[in-house]
Amino acid sequence: MADRPEISVIVVSRDRPDDLRKMLSCLRFQDVSGFEVIVVTNTPGALEGAQHPAPLRLFDCDEANIAVARNVGLFAAKGQFVAFCDDDALPDPSWLRRLLAPFRDPDIGGTGGFTRGRNGISLQWGAVETDLLGEAHPLEIAADSELEVFAPSQKTAPVMIGTNCAFRAPALKQIGGFDAAFAYYLDDSDISLRLSQAGWKLAIVPHAQVHHGFAAGPYRAQNRVPKTLHPHGKSKAVFCRKHAPEAALEPALTAFKALQFKRLEKQFLAGLMEPRVLPSLIKSLEDGYQTGRHFLLKSMPIGKKPAAGKSLILGLKPGIHVLLAGRKADQKWLGDMGKALAKGGIITTTLILSRSPAFMKANFSERGYWTLSGGQFGKSSRSDPLLQYMSFNDKVQAEIQRLAAISPVNYVAYPQRSGQADIFSPQNDAMSCLNGFVVESV
Repeated sequence: MADRPEISVIVVSRDRPDDLRKMLSCLRFQDVSGFEVIVVTNTPGALEGAQHPAPLRLFDCDEANIAVARNVGLFAAKGQFVAFCDDDALPDPSWLRRLLAPFRDPDIGGTGGFTRGRNGISLQWGAVETDLLGEAHPLEIAADSELEVFAPSQKTAPVMIGTNCAFRAPALKQIGGFDAAFAYYLDDSDISLRLSQAGWKLAIVPHAQVHHGFAAGPYRAQNRVPKTLHPHGKSKAVFCRKHAPEAALEPALTAFKALQFKRLEKQFLAGLMEPRVLPSLIKSLEDGYQTGRHFLLKSMPIGKKPAAGKSLILGLKPGIHVLLAGRKADQKWLGDMGKALAKGGIITTTLILSRSPAFMKANFSERGYWTLSGGQFGKSSRSDPLLQYMSFNDKVQAEIQRLAAISPVNYVAYPQRSGQADIFSPQNDAMSCLNGFVVESV
């Protein structure tokens, strides 16, 4: 590792030490080398005994303000390129490589990827575009697209979603970094719009993916019900004051209140909140909006795009991805082998298939490996038919094909059954735990 890494990965964490440790353990398996990790948190003790990539630098931030915490990481970063990921997100092994690849174009200032939901497979966030009112408009970009580049604009910008984005560090510093007026919500929309207005192209990279679990935090519960909408209202007012005409402020509040009420109503009808909570949340939204109306705005640098940015040359890290496939009865073998392989630096996924139509789910185990579980006849995406009559081996091959765009599988291993011959003698010492088991090259 060079004294000055080219890439800095910044992870902001608040009151979620368990999620932070899990995220950092997952980050060890990126398929590129030459990056540093910067953790900005109010729980620095969370890293004691944690597995994480090296080098890692730790910074304290007691203030409950995500923009402030991100700026701490940004201005501490040694890299010319900075990537951001939240503590409740789990990046795929190819995440950083795919997210940073567009920076080979010196005119691109920021990139953003797609985000999958709790089950690790369904899409949570695709691509959206912000306008001058901070309203998000979906962008029609297919999940299998390689790249979509957007020219600079004064009125709109694709949003580099905060849990899955990367930037040229000089470009962010040039426009003053993140605006601390956005303690929570719209900070990523604001930074994207200001970069675009400064003359930078922005890119959406669908294959740069993370799983996002929506862990509980200061502003929302585990079930995604907000604890308060004050920061949302404040951020909305600040965004509109910064970017839109004065006459647009009140109509924007009315539309925003209607949108939030509809969202809360859905959560209420789903039984996620008590009736008394809904009025108080709307009141907190209105109070936040009034706070934002009178908040003293900081004068941010206008910023102008330099003549040319630095082109990025990614250092690839040779890696092996092993898929361990079995039934529920094989769970102990799968877990033990997964832990052993991950300890040796091997990207590992365990696949447990039941004889059922259960929907497939993906996650990252605290033991250091990826997990896939579900039914042999179950869906792997919402577009799949409800039932798929497949053999065990066909389902394994279907999952290998699905993973190819995320992290290609090199070997698939099965528990040894009686009568099976030993067919694998590994050359890689880290895979020695599989010696004598049924292993096939993909």
